[in-house]
Amino acid sequence: MIELLLAILGGVFLFFIPGMAWCLLLFDRKEMDIFEVFALSIALSISLSTLSILFLNMWYGVKITLFNAWIILSVLTVIPVFIHMWKSGRFSIRN
Repeated sequence: MIELLLAILGGVFLFFIPGMAWCLLLFDRKEMDIFEVFALSIALSISLSTLSILFLNMWYGVKITLFNAWIILSVLTVIPVFIHMWKSGRFSIRN
């Protein structure tokens, strides 16, 4: 049962979360339907994760392991979240 839950959460983390973060950062949510956002986030997530893992493997020699893939996907998810927070003014330094 735990293996099934881990597989579902891993699939969501691999196929949806990074693409959704980039989709919400790059595109206007008011102009897009929820199905368009969902399909675009899946497509972005698959392409970003595959290309970034292969790029780091081919040019920098980073081995393709589960831990390295998790780190890469986490960075791909955190970057647009921080950019969005910085643009919205949540990271501004106030006295």
